[in-house]
Amino acid sequence: MWLFERGHESCRLETRYDNIAAQYVLTIVQPDGAERTERFTDAAVFRTRLVALEHDLEGWTSHEPLFLKDGWRLR
Repeated sequence: MWLFERGHESCRLETRYDNIAAQYVLTIVQPDGAERTERFTDAAVFRTRLVALEHDLEGWTSHEPLFLKDGWRLR
């Protein structure tokens, strides 16, 4: 998960691999809270999309990606 901030706005990018569908999944949460999910079967196309998003978010402050070793913990 990557978090980008600009002023009082934030944008979140989440990436994962769906083993069942054999697809790379990108979820974008926009500053207004709108969420959209994009799916890719080709790793190169997925990577190209991520690079394009990096360029779109130039000028935003990015934070290091958060990797969860054991996945999400349920409480």
